[in-house]
Amino acid sequence: MPRDEDSQRKVGSQADSQTQREAEIERLAGEIGRLIQASDIKTREELAEIANSLLREQGLRMDPAAVDNQIITDARRRPLNPLAAGIGLIMVGAAVTLVVPFVGLTLAACGVLAAF
Repeated sequence: MPRDEDSQRKVGSQADSQTQREAEIERLAGEIGRLIQASDIKTREELAEIANSLLREQGLRMDPAAVDNQIITDARRRPLNPLAAGIGLIMVGAAVTLVVPFVGLTLAACGVLAAF
């Protein structure tokens, strides 16, 4: 049973450290916000953009293996869903059919194949 106690202790300490990290991040974000609000009105937006880009840059520098082997993906970098691609081809094919019927129908047929 010592293994169970050790694993529970590790899980508890990880949760505590995660909570502490979140609290520290919230504190630092609040401090950044206060500094931006205390700055000149003309430079607030620029400072906010700089802070945002720095945070993004630091997040991208993270080693995915360091986060319990969880891969962090950006929604904009995910591959396109075949259903969405098929619907897009159907719509483009329908529009092109008005100008060049054979090409438009071929595109729409490819869209139907991709969607199903």
